[in-house]
Amino acid sequence: MQLASVRSLHLTTPVRLLPDPELIAQYRNAGGQVAEPAARPFRVVFGDGNTLQGDTRGFVRIEHGLFLHLITHDDLVVRAFVPAPAFVSFRVGTLLGEQLINSGEINRGDVEKALGTQAQRRQTLLDAHFGDVPIADAKTLAAAVEKRGAPSSHVRIGDILLNQGLVSRDQLFEALLRQRPNQRSTLGSLLAEMGALTPARVAQAVADQLGVPVVALKGFAIDPAVIAMVDSAFAIEHQVIPLLATEHALIVAVENPVDAGYLDALRFATQRQVIPVIASSGDLAARIEAEYAPKVLAVRSASIRDEIEDLKRRLASASGNLQGTSANRQVSESDTLLVRLVNKMIIDAYEQGASDIHVEAYSDDAPTKIRFRIDGTLSDYQELPTVLRSALISRLKIMASLDISEHRKPQDGKIDFQRFAPLKVELRVASLPTANGLEDIVMRLLSSSKPIPVDKLGMGAALEGQLKAMVRRTYGLILVCGPTGSGKTTTLHSLLAEVNTSENKIWTAEDPIEITHPGLRQIQMIPRAGLTFATAMRAFLRADPDIIMVGEMRDAETTKIAVEASLTGHLVLSTLHTNSAPESVVRLLDMGLDPFNFADALLGVLGQRLARRLCADCKVPMEDAADQLLPMAQEYCAETTLDLTEVLAEWQARYGTPEGGKPVLYKAVGCAHCHDSGYRGRVGVYELMTATPAIKKLIQERRPVEALFQQAMADGMLRLRQYGLLTVLQGLTDWRSIRSACA
Repeated sequence: MQLASVRSLHLTTPVRLLPDPELIAQYRNAGGQVAEPAARPFRVVFGDGNTLQGDTRGFVRIEHGLFLHLITHDDLVVRAFVPAPAFVSFRVGTLLGEQLINSGEINRGDVEKALGTQAQRRQTLLDAHFGDVPIADAKTLAAAVEKRGAPSSHVRIGDILLNQGLVSRDQLFEALLRQRPNQRSTLGSLLAEMGALTPARVAQAVADQLGVPVVALKGFAIDPAVIAMVDSAFAIEHQVIPLLATEHALIVAVENPVDAGYLDALRFATQRQVIPVIASSGDLAARIEAEYAPKVLAVRSASIRDEIEDLKRRLASASGNLQGTSANRQVSESDTLLVRLVNKMIIDAYEQGASDIHVEAYSDDAPTKIRFRIDGTLSDYQELPTVLRSALISRLKIMASLDISEHRKPQDGKIDFQRFAPLKVELRVASLPTANGLEDIVMRLLSSSKPIPVDKLGMGAALEGQLKAMVRRTYGLILVCGPTGSGKTTTLHSLLAEVNTSENKIWTAEDPIEITHPGLRQIQMIPRAGLTFATAMRAFLRADPDIIMVGEMRDAETTKIAVEASLTGHLVLSTLHTNSAPESVVRLLDMGLDPFNFADALLGVLGQRLARRLCADCKVPMEDAADQLLPMAQEYCAETTLDLTEVLAEWQARYGTPEGGKPVLYKAVGCAHCHDSGYRGRVGVYELMTATPAIKKLIQERRPVEALFQQAMADGMLRLRQYGLLTVLQGLTDWRSIRSACA
């Protein structure tokens, strides 16, 4: 049907408008209010001068036209649609001028004069399309707010988006279901996560509907006294910044003024009317960091022990009993000191290079332990008193948008820490129920990073050259294996960076995406939505790829698709959780791969570990280094045909001192730079099994791991422990760390 030729469509059977109980319940659960649509007169003017008029009970305007509910009799309505190309104007409700004329309070000439003045004023900045010309100075903003006043607090963002046709009822219903009362995710952010619309479009819709000014925070002059009116922790957590203040009002910039319940707390704290205006999320984050960073970063210089002692003294003076339940109730998840302690904990973990934070709750009066995993080893960070246990867990769950009322099931979430402090880091959060109804929290730090060049990974020149040659092949399969936390993802992205050029189209499927660089098309796995490694691989094959990286070979379907892709002209890179390079081959064959196809596809398997690196500032030579060389050489030659004497002679030639002395071995001591551990950072330990013709033949014959090991070493492969012992001779680590990493 050509809508341009249709004036209006009517469903001629009258119906009665009935409430939607499910949607109303969702609105009320989320704190919304429901109002019956009132009957109002309407008038539509068509392009040919004809009109359609009557009474309607509500209306919806979308890009494609206008929906009306024409009132007939007995409160029934006829549903009508007027296509956008058919009409030139419409109005719903009686105009104020007509009301005044009908009541005899004013004549038509005065109304027409007032309308002319109104038309002129609509050309000014204040009546422009709000998102097109953001306000950039205090004077214009004050005038705009004075003219328009505060937005209505009774409107719901769902109504705005639904009435403007930006989301469907099903999308709104799904977002409301996701918006649990204990979560702080806004309806707009949830719709954006669902891909229904962008955050900028949400803000634009709100600005247009409510007449709320949009401000450009970059370059906007703010009085420091106004900044001081809002606490830094509050501003960072809720992403709100004050702009102007009068004796009775405070104008603040927010991303979304609808559903902003936290502004009630700000009204109470400032004893002023709070008027929100709109700013982009990026501008908000940048300006909040610029204004509040000095105050927030001052927390770093304060000892966390001082914070705890301060809290203990406050609780003791209030209750006289730190371990009693009355004292426990006085600490909430929003307590200012607790918020500072949590932020300090995460900042310290980041600065110390921790990969994980473990929060372990114990029953009775035992303190809550916090431990950091640094360079692969757990170390104690702090013990907190029992009174902080529940509030600490709740605070972390709130930050991760988890359900604080759920204590019986594991939960997973993510913290964007930039919302709470000026530090760009994300944390993957896992909440696990433990004995006695308690919970533990484990957080993985996912600091956004760029790929490390291959020549910076610490590989030897020969190994580095082999890998670069493999990744420049136009097809085939490259695997990186090792346990969790051994640096497999880092290595894969380093290899991808070698071939990330304009000539190559690279798709990656990851869970989670930890490293990003321009040019890669990266997809985050969402299993609950059906987006798995296998489904992503199938989709990639229809997206004209040159190179595919899949985060992990988890199942037979993924491995089969990967092998097929590598045989049809694509280079495929992936990881496996196996102990060594030859074992990876046997594992994949056991998953049902065809040995002939797999052998044809395979280019090589890189096994790797991470060992602790000696601190360069405090390591010292070992006194008994000469006594250590023989047992090290014996371990190096074990299960090989190498000659012990020849190995020792080679070590002497390569790693001995220039004066002809024995190789120097170092030991850990400990200093302020490494937090007295003696180690700082990690060093890679590798073994590369290249798919030589001999290896391919063994794969086709399904030979055992031992045979693959022997052939790989005959082809020049160094086993993990052998490679690790060479790093000891280079002074990068010690024998103890290599044994721990390669055990």
